[in-house]
Amino acid sequence: MLTLKPLNFIFKISTTDLELVYTESGGVRIEAGAIPLKSIDKEKCVNIEIIFSIVAEVKCITLNFDESNYNGFCISEESSIGNHLENDLHHPDSGFYEVIDSKHLQENIKKYDPRDRLNLKHYIVKGYDSYIELIASTYYVNELN
Repeated sequence: MLTLKPLNFIFKISTTDLELVYTESGGVRIEAGAIPLKSIDKEKCVNIEIIFSIVAEVKCITLNFDESNYNGFCISEESSIGNHLENDLHHPDSGFYEVIDSKHLQENIKKYDPRDRLNLKHYIVKGYDSYIELIASTYYVNELN
């Protein structure tokens, strides 16, 4: 079973389209529609990009994550909705997750990072009918104009 930890993320991914660009020297850029938590209008959607500069593996899966992994994942208890204060500016289920204790990462870490220098993690970004899995290090997020 996958344990997903929603990342502290000031957006809720809300999209039917994920766009992924991979370059060998530049890493991965994912563009998605999202609802900013700071917005008064909870229906307002903006475009964001999530950029990973160091990427060992990326997969695009054209299946709804929740349906294709039914009973095969859980959201980390430490990040559950009940644990967030009303004025907390992080979404408890953002659609952007780190897979905790990833077996896939454990099985491949020596191949991707034999010197243990990259601090690789297993991430999932969910769209509506597709999702992206990455083995990557740090990321940053930008709101696009």
